[in-house]
Amino acid sequence: IEMSTPASNLVMYIILRRDLISALNWPVGAVATQAAHAATAALWTFKDDAATVEYMTDMDNMHKVTLGVDSEAELEAAKERLEKKNLMHRVWVEDGMKVAIALKPYPKNTAKDATRQLKLF
Repeated sequence: IEMSTPASNLVMYIILRRDLISALNWPVGAVATQAAHAATAALWTFKDDAATVEYMTDMDNMHKVTLGVDSEAELEAAKERLEKKNLMHRVWVEDGMKVAIALKPYPKNTAKDATRQLKLF
């Protein structure tokens, strides 16, 4: 029987703009870098949060889910849903545009209502 680790229930959600590739012709690597920036910024911003500390103690088993939106306006709408649910997050801005959002690590079901309408990136 495999035992789950204490942090196995924690997930970090990243919301990333698809139009950076499709409309603005950013290279895939540059978009991946934006997701990394957002995740790193969120982990540092919330470094003293108990769930973040727990998440980082089991780095070999980190769980991230990358969701996509089709525009900066949709990213802003996602941000507003997160704020209404009091979900802590970090918006990443590149070249004056909001390009990604990373939530601090949360138990799987905590962020579900605010993210369920988003599809995987």
